[in-house]
Amino acid sequence: MTNRVNILILLALVWLIGCKNGKEKSSLNEEIDKIPVTTALVQPSDSSNSFRYSGTIEAFQTIPLSFQTSGIVQKIYVEVGDAVKKGQLVASVDNSDMQNVYKTSLAKYNQAKDAYERLKEIHDKGSLPEIKWAEMVSNMEQAKSMLDLSKNNLEKCNMLSPDDGIVGKRNIEPGQSAINIVSSPIEIVKIEKVYVKVSIPENEIGKIHKGLKAIISVSALNGKEYLGEVENISPVADEISRTYTIKILINNSNLELKPGMVCDVTLSIDGKGAVLVPYKAVTKDSDGNTYSFVVSTDNKSVKKQIVVIGNYCGSGIEIIEGLSIGQTIVINGTEKLSDNSLISL
Repeated sequence: MTNRVNILILLALVWLIGCKNGKEKSSLNEEIDKIPVTTALVQPSDSSNSFRYSGTIEAFQTIPLSFQTSGIVQKIYVEVGDAVKKGQLVASVDNSDMQNVYKTSLAKYNQAKDAYERLKEIHDKGSLPEIKWAEMVSNMEQAKSMLDLSKNNLEKCNMLSPDDGIVGKRNIEPGQSAINIVSSPIEIVKIEKVYVKVSIPENEIGKIHKGLKAIISVSALNGKEYLGEVENISPVADEISRTYTIKILINNSNLELKPGMVCDVTLSIDGKGAVLVPYKAVTKDSDGNTYSFVVSTDNKSVKKQIVVIGNYCGSGIEIIEGLSIGQTIVINGTEKLSDNSLISL
């Protein structure tokens, strides 16, 4: 019987090892099958109704932090660039005085609570005058209020991050007086999404609307391109420049884009008409069809897309039909691709 059990266990182990190796081989084969490519975003054609501007990257949200009490700054727990979580301790002031007040309040509350519990039984039996009981209840409520107040004041000695984000500013050092520190000595920024701030001349602002697509090129990232969308348009012009500020929202999940980066912005005003792609992005098959490879939204595979070409110009080929502004297409590595090929960027 024992031998039989041992044989079954051995067979089970062999089967499990085989499954594990099979999964590892499958994963390895998938990595090997990926074809390295270079991509670009589909741009508006030079002949389409498009405008180009300069813009600046801004954080999606800036959260100023400040101390809610006076005291000497005891410790700073973060540096500029650190990622923080909601509720994380960022800085603290010396809380020794507040700690003593809290301990005293806690002791008085415990005394009042003990007296309350001792006399409650007597009161419930009707053996305690109501005026004495009312005084006892009032004492305990007052002690509880003082305890809550001292606890709240103690908690104010800690500066906590109100949300997830990144430390964007820190103008504070240990030993400084918290009451003399300028407002918001620490700032938390959220940059999973970012804005591009652009100034639009008054003779062009009427053509801009919310939802308008934009192509953003960032020179600090070797000209890498991003797709954005107009989300905010200022209703009031700057008094000096007579320009209107718009904000374009961009996804920045990999946190590549940093506030302060300068970028070039292309807006296709009508959102229609021809688009422009590099020459290498267009291929012709044996049937004479011209096509491009469009990258999937998860950047893992490509789809063969038949296109209709227009004019040839110095910077690329106009595509009249088949592609849209902001789509990601393959510009290098197309010779090894087919429909639904796996890729690596």
